[in-house]
Amino acid sequence: MASGPKLVSVIYIRTTPRALWNALTQGKLTRQYYAGLELHAELKRGGRFDYMHRFEIHKRHGPGVAGHVIDVVPKKKLVHSFEPSFVEDGPSRVSYEIEPMGLVCKLTVTHDDFPPAGPTLGVVREGWPEILSSLKSLLETGKPLVIPRD
Repeated sequence: MASGPKLVSVIYIRTTPRALWNALTQGKLTRQYYAGLELHAELKRGGRFDYMHRFEIHKRHGPGVAGHVIDVVPKKKLVHSFEPSFVEDGPSRVSYEIEPMGLVCKLTVTHDDFPPAGPTLGVVREGWPEILSSLKSLLETGKPLVIPRD
């Protein structure tokens, strides 16, 4: 059991467990809502779980976020390690839990097991609301959010 800070986000999305699972695990969909990062994953315990910028895929640079699968139950639960290249820090852990509720799915995202006093927590605290809002928009309208930057 992890101790220390924990970010928990809960969002309700008008979608099916299958569509939500696909959006979480297919690179062609993640790049639309996940800060332009395309997921490349082996969806099995111990498999690679890397979010990559499109140019990194072709130039074979490191991923934007590296990791590996810790647990996977298709259309229900996915847990992976999370080691971003955009800050100097060790790995943390992300867990997605999908709960069908009639015409909607409850998605609970828990990001925890952060390295002590590292910068990842501060960065992802700002990033998760944007990513999850854009995911919801993509699944409900077919278009991700475009969040303006100054």
